[in-house]
Amino acid sequence: MKVAAFDAKPFERGSPAGAGTSGERGGSRGFRTQLGVGVVISDKDAFQDRFTAKFSELRDAFRIPEYVPFCPSSHLLKYGLPRAISFSDQLVSSVQSLIENLHCFYVILPPSEPDKVRVRGFKSTASQIPTWLFIKSLGPMFSYLTAEDYLHRNKDADVSNVEFHIDGFVSKQTKAWENLVGMVTPKVFWRGDECNPFIACADLMAFLTDVKLRRKRHRLNRDGITNVWGSYTFKTTAHYVNREGISIQAWRSDEPIHVWPYVARPTVFLAMDSLTQVRGAKDANEHSDAEEDPATSGKHGAAQSSPSKILVKSPVYTAAVRYAFDHSASLKFFNRHEDFAHVCDRDVFVYIGPESKRIGQMLHDVASVTVMSGLDLRNRV
Repeated sequence: MKVAAFDAKPFERGSPAGAGTSGERGGSRGFRTQLGVGVVISDKDAFQDRFTAKFSELRDAFRIPEYVPFCPSSHLLKYGLPRAISFSDQLVSSVQSLIENLHCFYVILPPSEPDKVRVRGFKSTASQIPTWLFIKSLGPMFSYLTAEDYLHRNKDADVSNVEFHIDGFVSKQTKAWENLVGMVTPKVFWRGDECNPFIACADLMAFLTDVKLRRKRHRLNRDGITNVWGSYTFKTTAHYVNREGISIQAWRSDEPIHVWPYVARPTVFLAMDSLTQVRGAKDANEHSDAEEDPATSGKHGAAQSSPSKILVKSPVYTAAVRYAFDHSASLKFFNRHEDFAHVCDRDVFVYIGPESKRIGQMLHDVASVTVMSGLDLRNRV
């Protein structure tokens, strides 16, 4: 079985502009876009075994205390850019013989008159938004946009034996999503770059594409991308979209994509009582942004709230990542205001605190959900 996995990151060059409107846009002193990466893997099982084994080896060699099967580039950067680059490059090099194709996708929308992009217009009133805001808004959706572009560029390829894995995203309705699900049935992984080895590889290769271009002083274009990956054994392709083709990526309405039918199951939900609830200073039923999950509220630049900040640094979170990896699952912070309808049989609900435990007990009454405390999860793993 082959796998095609997709992730994305912001791509930025130049000095940030000053405050005010030019600061929001990035101004003429900076270049901002999104960079998506797709990795086509020839042997699913062989890749997973080699990738996780090499990560473990490099983790010890680089003395990186990440006791998970693998971790995204954002985690590696905590230990310094040179270590993150060397670690990532050695890891990718170790699996390059199992990679058939690296596909890069990006957006080029030079300022023009008017400096606007048209959105909506399908069952809703069309409007135009500033180009800088449009490109920024593409960030949380660019993983699946890259998958659609790859399929569009490989229309004649036989994908009957290929699984499509896409890092979790949020998006309004687009023609690109309609095209994608019209061709394949993707698997969407919340926090895929932490619990899915194929998406983790795509994340690292997006990171390496950025830094390799910077170090060689190459532009973000087809020649630059193929040059920096030229010494590797896999095929490298690159494609961009400009104003002529951007209507495929522009959202057609404000209606969100209903992604849950495509989410990889089981899903591991993590729930932790807010600190104010624990102290009794806040009613348990009062809404709090403490439940917001950066994986679904917007991948790029979303601030984590206090409970998730605490939880993500705990042994429970490490155990949850391992459990999700072992069961080919997704991993998501539970939002009581949105996720009740999305929990289904075979899912796992991990609670920390009495209020979260009560929610787990409620869910157990409506679905065959495995409910356990954070300590129970640690003991299982």
